[in-house]
Amino acid sequence: MASVELMPLDNEVARAFLHCSPRGLKLSDKLAWKLSESLAETGYSKIIARDNRKSTLRNALSGRGWKADLAIAPHSGQKCHMVTTHDLPLDEELIDERGCAPELANTGHMVGLRVELGTRDAWAFYTDDGETARVVTDSERKLGMLVATSKEDIGLVADHLIRFLVIAKKKWAVFSPDLLEYIAHLYPANAVRMELEAPPQCEHSVEPLSKSNRGRVVALFSEYYDESRLSAMMRLRRYARDEAFSIHVTDGGFVILRHEGDEGLVFDIYVTPSKQEEGMGNELMRCALSTASERSSKVYLRTSYPRARTLYEKFGFRQTSSRLVVRLDEVLLTRAPSR
Repeated sequence: MASVELMPLDNEVARAFLHCSPRGLKLSDKLAWKLSESLAETGYSKIIARDNRKSTLRNALSGRGWKADLAIAPHSGQKCHMVTTHDLPLDEELIDERGCAPELANTGHMVGLRVELGTRDAWAFYTDDGETARVVTDSERKLGMLVATSKEDIGLVADHLIRFLVIAKKKWAVFSPDLLEYIAHLYPANAVRMELEAPPQCEHSVEPLSKSNRGRVVALFSEYYDESRLSAMMRLRRYARDEAFSIHVTDGGFVILRHEGDEGLVFDIYVTPSKQEEGMGNELMRCALSTASERSSKVYLRTSYPRARTLYEKFGFRQTSSRLVVRLDEVLLTRAPSR
């Protein structure tokens, strides 16, 4: 089964959320044409989506009225050099993203780029977090900044940074909300942190990980994380060996909780497409809260999926902070104009 859920971004553009089961699903010609026509009927001329490794969307829509390209082209045409904050020319009148002189204290952890913009330079600094690059300016520990001699160049260097991160094979770029004006053209998702004090004990029918349901978990992991069964088995082994993780599963979904001292994190929660709209998300969340209540005084989660946020609010979660997230491996599907 495959489903595509659309979230409007503006009158012409929507973001698509693709769900496929099983992982290696391939659409027939008839279903591919039906998907193409259904998307065309929505009126959107551009759809941004993270395709899976089997390129299900690209294969289904290419040649059927849609053109597929990378959402973010990896090249900006500007030369750049790796630097640190010590390389900034302090004798120049530099400004950061706020229009202030850049604050350089405690910035030694940042990775930097110097970008040549004709006769002038601009700089972008970020914190490397594995698959994620963070340019966050509103935290106690500053995780990045943009530096130039003009506000216009701040926007240019932000755009170049994003394209550099695509080349560097990063999957996510995370920005604080005050940087929206520089990345709005990339349609960043709003990722929120939500918290719930004193998680309650709830009745549920979800089972903890066991030998009898281990195969079911592997199949769901393969589907959700878009990876081979072998990779899913290795992932499950890592989580199962770590006492901080709790894994629970039901017929068509799973939830993973990670215990962090006195806090619990809803690490991942997933319902397979064929089981959606059946209340399974509620059941998994009741399980997560019950599990968290045994060890934690507070539980939190992060999400950029609008429909999921409605579920979490129903259980009492409230937003405490937000970040802007740019997915660096999305595709842009453009509908050909009708003749």
